Amino acid sequence: MSSAEDRYRAAISTMDAAAREQDEQRGLRERRVAEAQEQARAGLQREMGAAQKYAEHMDELNKRKQSAGGWATEKTLADKGRESLMQFGAEDEEADTGYTNYPTPSYGTPAPAAVAPRPEPAPEPPAAPAPEPPRRGRHARPVEDEDDFSSTSWLV
Repeated sequence: MSSAEDRYRAAISTMDAAAREQDEQRGLRERRVAEAQEQARAGLQREMGAAQKYAEHMDELNKRKQSAGGWATEKTLADKGRESLMQFGAEDEEADTGYTNYPTPSYGTPAPAAVAPRPEPAPEPPAAPAPEPPRRGRHARPVEDEDDFSSTSWLV
């Protein structure tokens, strides 16, 4: 009888090992699903934040447009936050040219050689004047223009 008991115990052991393996695989699947859900949730939170900022920006632009009488001009749509920032430094027009308004002491060093100015390019000769369009006769018929309302009597 010991062989039947041994086979029984081996079968029970095999079934227990299979059940343990299934439990481990289920746990692994559940962990992966939980991680994927958390990543998706975090991604949606980021997207929702960006969408919220976009919606607020569009609301602000619409408010500006409505306050300007419905006109979406460059001034009404300009970023108001940027206008209030103070800017320091030289602008493009005020860029540093390398020259100063005060003399620098030489301290015994020779003065730098004067740089010869670049020659100005020779001006191009003036172009020939465009020919005048041919003159029309005094009683010539006017060109039909459907947007020309100069001959319409508005007092009728």
